[in-house]
Amino acid sequence: MVAMSQCTAQVAVLIVSYKGEPYLADCLDSLPRDPSVHLVVVDNASPDQTAQLITERYPHVHLVQSPTNRGFTGGNNLGWQYVREHLPQVKYLLLLNQDTEVEKDFLPPLVQFLEDRPNVGAVQPMLLLHPQTDQINTAGNQSHFLGFGFKTGSGQSPTSYNQPRQLCFASGAAVLLPMDLLEQAGLFEEAMFLYLEDADLAWKLRQMGYETWLVPQSQVFHKYEFRSTLNAYGYLERNRWWLLLIYYRVATLILLSPALALMELGQWGYAITGGMATAKARSYGFFLKPSTWRLIRRLRREARQRRTLGDNQFMADFSGTIPASELSHWALQKIANPIFGFYWAIARRLMFW
Repeated sequence: MVAMSQCTAQVAVLIVSYKGEPYLADCLDSLPRDPSVHLVVVDNASPDQTAQLITERYPHVHLVQSPTNRGFTGGNNLGWQYVREHLPQVKYLLLLNQDTEVEKDFLPPLVQFLEDRPNVGAVQPMLLLHPQTDQINTAGNQSHFLGFGFKTGSGQSPTSYNQPRQLCFASGAAVLLPMDLLEQAGLFEEAMFLYLEDADLAWKLRQMGYETWLVPQSQVFHKYEFRSTLNAYGYLERNRWWLLLIYYRVATLILLSPALALMELGQWGYAITGGMATAKARSYGFFLKPSTWRLIRRLRREARQRRTLGDNQFMADFSGTIPASELSHWALQKIANPIFGFYWAIARRLMFW
């Protein structure tokens, strides 16, 4: 592994924190004290003592305080803007979750991978669980053709992934991005707030002809705990439709409309039986606002202008099924996966645009 002293590119590590007091000390203590690595923490109006912790214990950290909770998207955009204004020498931006710890010398393999490959727009380290560090949290994320995103390699041994590999999208928990590319593409759309914003970013880069890769020689430990709350389900449902409406051509939406309608019925059944019908209904509310459709029209226009791939290429490695390791519900595995897997196998062959 490359030594930290050989990492000469200027990197900003951006951590968005909300109620991060239990995690931040471990995260910050694990990061390198190196003149080429600049640490930036955005406190998203936490009700705890996050800001005080940073000020008193970590004077070398750049603290950005948001007056309101702007979500993962808005917090990262605020930090990115700070880096642009106050750290103009930075070449790469690393987004890092507050509930992570990094392996020593995790950064140089990521930087070197981007330095060597100008066609790569984002790289993710291997994310391992903490404290079960012999198990993968995610070896990169996969896109489903109906807008869902799911982890790959979850629960497996990291020895299963010894070589770099191309991804649909990198996890926002730890991803390195070139600053000059972000100047072209932007970072996150704040309206998403949280969930699937990492897919949105990767889809933008993919449209522009840039690839996303996993670099397993770099390791980050994630104290991962998915909280399946009503808000989480509502944002996930809302934001998968956001992706579809912005990135897919009209012809693609028409071709996929029977599958979309059937999945919507299935999601309503899942929401009702799981006590999440209100959250599902609220996800529609976002699309009932005229301001939302004005934004979607603008973003569709921007997507059309930067598109370098047809939808058949853009969606070539999208999945038609969701593995049981992500969601083991019997209806998904026994009914939905066979139906949608078959539908996608046919649809992708009909998609000539």
